[in-house]
Parts: sequence; C-alpha cells; structure tokens
Amino acid sequence: MAVSVAALLSAQAYAQDATQEDKPADTAATQLDTVQVTGTRSSVTKAQLVKQNAEQIVDSIVAEDIGKLPDNNVAEALQRISGIQIARSYGEGSTIAIRGLTQVRTELNGRDIFTANDGRGLSFEDVSAELLAGINVYKNPSADMIEGGLGGTVDLRTRLPFDYDGMKIAGSAQYNYYDLADKGETAFSGLFSDRWQTGIGEIGLLVNLSQQDGSFRQDTISIEPWWVQTDMPGHEGQEVYVPRGAGINTTEGDRKRKTGSAALQWRPNDDVEVYAQVMRSDYDFQWHDYSFFVYGNGNPMIGASDIVTNENNEFVSGTFKDTPADSNTSLTTRHSVTTDYSAGATWRVNDRLNLSTDFQYVDATTKGTRYILATGMNNVPYYTMDLSGDLPRLSVTDAAGNNTYLNDPSNYVGWKWHLDNKDDNKGTEFAWRSDMDLAFDDGFARSFKAGVRYTDRDATNKGNVWRFMCLNGCAGAPFSDYPSVQLVQNPITDFFRNGSYVFGPTYTAADSAVENYDQTLATFGADPIVFGPTNINTQTEKTYTAYGLLRFGVDGGSVPFDGNIGVRIVRTEVTSDGVRSGTDAEGGGLIPMSVSQTYTDVLPSLNLRWFLADNLQWRFAASRGLSRPGFDKLNPNLSFADNATGGDIYASSGNPNLKPMTADQFDTALEWYFGKGSMLYGTVFYKKVKGFIANAVFDETYGGRVVHVTRPVNGDEGTIKGAEVGYTQFFDFLPGWLNGFGLQTNYTYVNSEAPSPSATDNEGNPLIVPLEGLSKNSYNVILSYEKSKFQARAAYNWRSDWLVTTAGNGTGNLPVYNKGFGQLDASIRYNINDVWSVSLDGTNLLDTRLESYTGFESRYRDFVINDRRYGFTVRASY
Repeated sequence: MAVSVAALLSAQAYAQDATQEDKPADTAATQLDTVQVTGTRSSVTKAQLVKQNAEQIVDSIVAEDIGKLPDNNVAEALQRISGIQIARSYGEGSTIAIRGLTQVRTELNGRDIFTANDGRGLSFEDVSAELLAGINVYKNPSADMIEGGLGGTVDLRTRLPFDYDGMKIAGSAQYNYYDLADKGETAFSGLFSDRWQTGIGEIGLLVNLSQQDGSFRQDTISIEPWWVQTDMPGHEGQEVYVPRGAGINTTEGDRKRKTGSAALQWRPNDDVEVYAQVMRSDYDFQWHDYSFFVYGNGNPMIGASDIVTNENNEFVSGTFKDTPADSNTSLTTRHSVTTDYSAGATWRVNDRLNLSTDFQYVDATTKGTRYILATGMNNVPYYTMDLSGDLPRLSVTDAAGNNTYLNDPSNYVGWKWHLDNKDDNKGTEFAWRSDMDLAFDDGFARSFKAGVRYTDRDATNKGNVWRFMCLNGCAGAPFSDYPSVQLVQNPITDFFRNGSYVFGPTYTAADSAVENYDQTLATFGADPIVFGPTNINTQTEKTYTAYGLLRFGVDGGSVPFDGNIGVRIVRTEVTSDGVRSGTDAEGGGLIPMSVSQTYTDVLPSLNLRWFLADNLQWRFAASRGLSRPGFDKLNPNLSFADNATGGDIYASSGNPNLKPMTADQFDTALEWYFGKGSMLYGTVFYKKVKGFIANAVFDETYGGRVVHVTRPVNGDEGTIKGAEVGYTQFFDFLPGWLNGFGLQTNYTYVNSEAPSPSATDNEGNPLIVPLEGLSKNSYNVILSYEKSKFQARAAYNWRSDWLVTTAGNGTGNLPVYNKGFGQLDASIRYNINDVWSVSLDGTNLLDTRLESYTGFESRYRDFVINDRRYGFTVRASY
C-alpha cells in the first residue's frame, strides 16, 4: 500500500485521493522519476497513475487536459470520461449523468459544494475550469467517502501552495468568437503562489482568479405535439396524426463567470499542517428570447386543402386555416453566488498514527427572473407546414396567397398576454469532520481509518409563482393604449444561418419592454411579484455520520492483492416547513405545517485489487450508496380551493416524508498498463436501485373534505447494468515525426430496467420509456500530436438517442427524445519558450444539429443549432 500511496501522490495536486480529503497532500516532496514528459502526454500519464494506484475504481483528469481541450466548464471536460454523459444548456455543458443516473454527488476538495436551487448539487456552469488542478470521478466508493451519489462522485480539486517547489506565477488571456451570435468575448485568469520559511515554520499562499465572458445564440424550429384527427381533407374518416402547429425561436444571451480561490498552508514542523481555503463563484446568466408560433392552442387543426401523409398516416405537408398565432419576446436572468470557506489541520502523531480535523461553511444564493410579453393574431388566414425536407418549411399567407401577412403590424391584434416568475433561493451549510488513520506493523491488516462527520444545512427556496396575465381577455389590447411599450420587427434576420424557410419577417415586443420589467408590469396594471407562504419552501437538514475502514493486503504468494472493507453509518434528520389551504370547515386561510422525519442508513463497502502481473491488475468493488431527494420533492406546501358545491378537490404537492434512493452496486475491472500513458481497461457494472421517485395520487382528508393530492413517492426498484472499455496509447515506438501521435478512446454501454418516468401518449395511455438522460451507447475518440514546441488535439464525443423529458413545456407527458448527437472540438498549441505559449481552439466544429422527436422519429419535435466557438489564447507560466 505504501508503494501505491507514493505513486498516487506523485501525480501532485492535480488529482489527490478523495480518501485523503482531510489532509491536502504535500506533493512537492514526492516526485516520480519515470514521468519526465510534459504537455498532453504528461497530463494523461498523471491521470493514468491516479487510476492505477487508487484504492477505488476512479477516473481522473488533470489540469493540462482541461486547459488544452477547448472546454469552458467542468461538464465539457467530464464528457471525455467513460460512463459520463452530459446535457447542454444553450451549447454549453451544464449537468452530467454517470452510468445513466443523474443522482451524482459533487465535491470541492472532498467537501460539499452546491448551487442554491431546488436540488442538492452544483451547476457545473458556475465553476471555471481554469481554477481546477484536477477532477476525480469515483464510480464505486469506499466507506471514508461522503455519501450522496448513486451514479458516482465528482471531486473538483483546486490548487494549493505546497503543490509547488517555490514561487509560481501563471496567467492567460483569451479571445473567443461565437459565430452564430456574431460576438467576441474575452476571458482572463491568473495565479500566484509562493512558500516561505519563517521563524514559525513554512507558510504558503496561493491566489487564483478567473473571469470569463461568453455569448451564445440558439436557433430552434419546434413542432407541436401530434394528435389523432379524423377530419383532415382527403383523409376524412381516417385516423391521421397531425401536429397542432409549429414555430421558431431564437435565444441570444450572455454568460459572465467570475471565480476565485485562495489557500493558505502553514507547516510549523514536519508533523503538523494547518490550512485554510476559500472559493467563490459568481455567475451571471441572461438571455433574450424571440419566438413566433402558429398553433392550435389546444384545439384541432382545421384543414384548408388536401394534406399529404406517410405510410404511418402521419402528416407530411398541408395547409390549415384560422389558426391562432403568438409572437413573444422574453428576458431571463439568473445570478448565482456560492462561497465556500474551509479550514483544518493534520497531525502526524507518530509513524503509525495520523489525526485530522476539517471545518467548512458554504453560503449560496440564486436569484432569477423570467418575463414574457406576447402579441400575435387570434387567427391567421392560411398556414402551411411542409415536413418533407431536411428542415420544416413554415409560412403564413393572406386570403390572396400573399406571404407578407406577418410583416404588416396592422394584422397584429395588440398585446395579448404577459407571464412572469421570480426565484430567490438561499442555502447554507456548516460541516465538521475528524479522522484518524492508524497503520499496523507488517501483516495482513495494513491500517485502520475511522472518523465522524456532522452537517447542518438550511435551504429556503422562494418561487414557482408563474403568473399568466391576459390583456383584454387574451384577445389583444391595442398597441396605441400603451405607447411606452414598443412593437418592433423581430431583430433576427439570419435565422438558422439563412438555411431555413420559416415565416419571414414578423413583429414582436422590443427588448426594452422586457428589460424594463417593473415598468412594463406597472404599465399593464400588474403588481410586482410578492412571495406568498405557498411560494416559500424551507428545509433544515442535519446529518450525523461515523465510519470505519480497514485496509489489508498480501504482498507474497502467486497473486498479491490489497483492498479495503468498511462501513459508513449516517443518521439524517430533516424538517420541512410550509403551509396548506384550510377548508371551509376550518375557516379557510392558510394553516402552518411542519413535518420532521429521521432515518438511519448503513452503507457497507468493499474494494479488492489483485496484481496479476507488474502491469496487469483486476479489481472488484461492492458498496451501498444513497441519494437524498431534492428539496423540491420535499416541499410540503399544499394549495387548493374548497368547493362549496361539494365537488371533487384536486391539488399537487411535494412529499416531506420521502426517503432516499439507495443502490447496491458492483463493479469488476481488468486494467492493463503497458507503457507510460498507455493502458487498456474494461469494466462491467451492475446497480440495483431501490426507491425510485414517481408521482402517485392519494385521497387525503382535511377538515372533513377529501382532497385528491398528487405527490412524489418512493416506488419501485430497478437495475442498471453495462460495460466500459478504454484504450490509450502514445506511439513513441514509431519512426521520426510519427512518434508524436497519441490516441485515447473509450466506449460505454448502459442498459436500464427501471421504473419509467410518467409518460403517456396524447390519449393518456401509459408508455414504457428509459431513464431520462440515458443513452445506451456513447464513445469518445481523442487524437493528439505532440512535439517539444507543438501540440495538437482533436476530440469527438458521441452518444445515441436519449429521453429528454416526459414533462416538457407544451408537450404534457409525451416522451421527448433527442436523436444521437456527436460534437467535434479541437485545439493546437505552440510553445514559444519555457514561459510563453499561444493556442487556437474551437468547439462544435462540425456545426452539429440537435434534433428531437416525440415518441417516434417520424414525429418531429425540435431542430436546434448553436454557436461554433473559436478561441485564441496567450499563456504564461513562470
């Protein structure tokens, strides 16, 4: 085990073992002589060492990987790891799933980290990849790791001053061009670190700052849900699936990400180290949205002429009449701030006993606003849809067949409606842990590690108001009645890179109307949003944890092995506060509610590793994990209106009595390390998950009245199984210039037999669908070339079809699938000297179009394009 620890530490702070989360490693004291390469190969080699020598099944990324790929955030970097699939928000990675499960725990330096929202985890959009020294992804934990992830645990590692031998100064300046948005933005980062010998011992200080400004644009063509109609011209009496309209949308926005971290280490002697760290993320996200939809508004489409269908009796093309239309402008803002403070100490009591303690406080806030203002027509004369080509063709004409109808503001009925929502979320957590590690004399038992942990977390989430406000009964209030609210021509003139035929010029609300949100509300006679008691969701959660872990091993015999076995016991106490509506018999009004529950979980774990040869090892891991429900699921608020006539009352709510999902999980892996930075591995995994959360309807009695309440409940169990294979090699055995090539590839297969999300067709019939966000197949191919001055890298990531949602905006419980999607990113770098380097990088180079469908591939839903980003970076490191 000592050999394993030494090799792991040699990877420096880029990826420290999560089992040492209570003690930042002094990697400057340990160097691995066999690793003398730099650049891409160095980063891959260090990541390989972490994987090879870790006690658990782990994958790692080190800083060069994040810096050299054109990855703006952590999720973009994580997609290169086998078993990880990401979801994108307006072209940028935002969330991840590991082996098909979105219940992923995120840590910062082995500690809790989160964004203030209804969930529990971190939005990867909030963190700059420039601040990170490395990332570890643990897919089957050991007992000393903090519980909370069913899919796995992602541990983000920032740098520490003792990672460097002395003073370190580094910085970068970047210019990025976003081609669809047609905007250029800048990004800057800087690092200073040094260590000094003083009269009270050695002291180290590190400061790392990053600021990234980004722009984005996303163009979307959307087809409304498909319904059966029997009155289509030319198909009377036949069941024909017809989409109830279609529309277009352009979203333009900006991201501003400011992050910083600072670390202080003090080593008064060789046995004691004291440290303090702070990390702050400040993320601003804002976008305008322009959309134009012609749709049935819940009513069947009225055919104007014979329509064309395919062999499945699905609509292909045709013209409709008297169809409503909406033209919307909106503004969305989000401002999230997360600050993490931590401090602790480690003490090597003697050669066998190490003690540590660690304190942490996290403060997170998120505020957001969404405002939409709509104009349009109560009915357009004729509306034509043609879905027979590569992209849908959409047009509106007047009775004479002229296609200028939408370009005449007199055809718009005025302001039809407006909608708004606000969110104001706050989360805090205090955490403390203390650990001991006792080494034994030579023998089967190597060491024993034990510890305790306490957390106290508060979450207050205000929002979910969503006020829909009609103007003149949604029939349209004249523009002239509101002269301060301007009507303008839609500013987007190159929709879908001028590669589509949809509607032509339209009119919509000016940006100023939604930017001056409070003023526009007042103009239309609406009051500002006030969060009522039913809009406030409050939880308090405390956990008490103890664990013990025994490390063991045998060096001799025909097959040496080592491993660890342990158990983690955690007690959770959670209180949810809210209100419910009072019945008439109870006097109406709102009645306060407070629901508390306590549960204890026992989480055993076993990790084994057999050394079949010097470079060949076989692993087996088994453990039990848990994932607590999100705070939105625990929301106790229950609002309904009593019906004086005695009719049925319906309502929906969260469930403050939800229990965690748990998983019994097993992994086995064969790993062959056949050269520096070269390896071949295969992993098979199986998870049995209990307590999947699904909605159910309950008849509950309040004040003598029965209320039909829809709540989330812990339901059925399911299984997730699959395999991962990976191959990495640098071809330094080739002659001449060819020896600079390297290749990294991996493939993941995941299959789930789990409870389906609530999915139905338009007639309400239940449908069997896979887990949301799960692609059965995915792979990565990364080709690199490296010489002393020049480095280049191209990375292609692909995943097969996956279920996006069964609760989409405007699609009800229809399952919406994304088609298989692949993206190519690349970068080249030239090292001017030992200090300066320049690089070019690009993302989405193939301009991949994302397409989705509802249930069947022939029933189109969305066609989406995003920016290609091109970047130029100057770096210095001294």
